[in-house]
Amino acid sequence: MHNHQNNSDGEPSDQSQLPETATLSVDAPPARSVSEDGRIGHNQCGGMDSFVDVQPSSARTTEGTMLTNRVPSNDNSKQFNPLRFGIDSLYLSYVGRLAEDWDKKLEELKEKAQSDNPAQQAFAQVTIGSHVFEVRDKGVPRFPYVLVDNCFFIKINRKESQTLPMAHVQISSEYLSSVGVEAAEKDLRFVINTLGLVIAPARVSRADLFLDFVCIEDLSKIEQPDWITRANLMAKYFDCRLDEPFTGWVIGIGGSLHARLYDKVTEIVSKCHKTYLFELWQANGWTLGDKVWRIEFQIDKQPLKELGVINLSDLLDKQAALWHYLTHDWLRLSIPNPDDSKRDRWPNHPLWDAIAAVYSASLDQPSLKRFRPVRLPADERLFVHGLGGFTSFMASRGIEDFGEGVGEYFVQAREFHARRGVTLTKYVDGKVKTKGRKYNTINNQKNMVIASHQLQAAMEAYQRAKDGDDDGNT
Repeated sequence: MHNHQNNSDGEPSDQSQLPETATLSVDAPPARSVSEDGRIGHNQCGGMDSFVDVQPSSARTTEGTMLTNRVPSNDNSKQFNPLRFGIDSLYLSYVGRLAEDWDKKLEELKEKAQSDNPAQQAFAQVTIGSHVFEVRDKGVPRFPYVLVDNCFFIKINRKESQTLPMAHVQISSEYLSSVGVEAAEKDLRFVINTLGLVIAPARVSRADLFLDFVCIEDLSKIEQPDWITRANLMAKYFDCRLDEPFTGWVIGIGGSLHARLYDKVTEIVSKCHKTYLFELWQANGWTLGDKVWRIEFQIDKQPLKELGVINLSDLLDKQAALWHYLTHDWLRLSIPNPDDSKRDRWPNHPLWDAIAAVYSASLDQPSLKRFRPVRLPADERLFVHGLGGFTSFMASRGIEDFGEGVGEYFVQAREFHARRGVTLTKYVDGKVKTKGRKYNTINNQKNMVIASHQLQAAMEAYQRAKDGDDDGNT
């Protein structure tokens, strides 16, 4: 049974994952199949041992094929094609103190977000640098304020605390794909420094290391004994609605360190809709229709700390060594040997050797050419689902001509809202402002100031003209 405690970000951590002596070697060698004496430096399951300094070696499969550290037994370019790798999800925390004026301002904006009046809700936003953040109507436990756009999900603590950071932030994977970790954190640091006094470098609360790849292996044939791992729980997943129902594995379920191997294209189509990844994969040879697999390790604060990764600079310096540990000591995909009951001695599957060695490979890392900090609805939602009400109106009125339907729709919409005591123009204006806040596309506060200045200028011009007329009539 895992012993769970709360870390400083209020999230449970699994203390069974790593011993206190675990360390990362920045110069760790690439992952290999077996050690020189034929043993792997870890248990089959349970807690993690310290990192083992190992040297590459080779072993034979049960069929007698020679396996090497870096290259599978046959032409690697035909069997395995890495598309992207690096840090996908990144959660950072900042120790410091929220400025009093910002505390007051965010409280007022949060109250606007809680208003029943859409016109008040529309002004629950704040502009910092190039970001127009939505201020949410609710906080989360111990973080009363939440600011959101397509770059950052920022949780803010109003009180100075020894255990809680001033801000806990998730950087979106799309933003990381566009500008990279260092540029994204530089932008984020400007935002956090605007809100208060930061007294320490960015600390890592969670990092997800990933690899997207195409391979010719049938991964549905992987079975539980093939995995050599420190994790205690694992599950194999299927979706019976698919022609190929196998969708992946989760290894280390519920732990503060766990791995996922899954069909990324299926996830994009059915769940996350991160179609921007297609552009990035195509830059490295992916063809639409090919299955893309993702191997991903989610590492929370406690195991990162035990591995010596505390600040963001630690993660950037030790990223390759961390990948080596994860794919060498914590998890392996093996070739079972029925003649050897000691599973630790089973050699790596050639595919796993390729996965483990990806940080030593020469691979261009493409970045997104187009990115905006706004959160836009999908075109399908706008132009398919969005037409649902309009087509229902046409059918209910027996109208088949599109032009006639558009005209009649607006005539009846004006009459309907007039009966409710508001003009159609005012109703639409309110909805646009409210959704502009949600999508981070319209700065309602700036527009209100501009409109106020324009109104004031018009009034002054009118008064000057009126004064002139009065003078002429005297």
